[in-house]
Amino acid sequence: MLFDYYRRLFVVLMAMLQPFIIYWVCGDIPSISSSWETILQPLFIITNACVSYFFFDLPKWKISSVLLLFLTAFSVSQFKDIHNVLAVLFFISCLFPLFETKRFKFYSALYLMSIPIWSFFGMYWMETWSIEVLCLFHLNMLLYVRKLSLRKDSN
Repeated sequence: MLFDYYRRLFVVLMAMLQPFIIYWVCGDIPSISSSWETILQPLFIITNACVSYFFFDLPKWKISSVLLLFLTAFSVSQFKDIHNVLAVLFFISCLFPLFETKRFKFYSALYLMSIPIWSFFGMYWMETWSIEVLCLFHLNMLLYVRKLSLRKDSN
């Protein structure tokens, strides 16, 4: 159980840092997927694979998991249209579990704020905002479940 907690924590932190690492190394690129064409391609693939694996363990996140894995498999450079459709479907599919959650509902509103961010700052920062909100949601859930588990164990 403790290993699972640290594994999930590691994946969340890796996903939170990925957009900023890409920006620091690659500068202003159109989208996070554009890192496929840079020296950070392995970071993009490994992070997305780990997040996909993380999501697949969560019942309401299975569709998002599969879409993320597929958009990672179809590079933006060779399969632009397929990749873009899968990316849009991935970000939309993440809305449903956020809206369905009984706890931390405010994350769905924060997630939707990515739309105006896209309008003002572009695709890269919209994706970054969405990813950060998803990571914070999962981190919050992870810490909440851990707290409940520790409380249960102490009784």
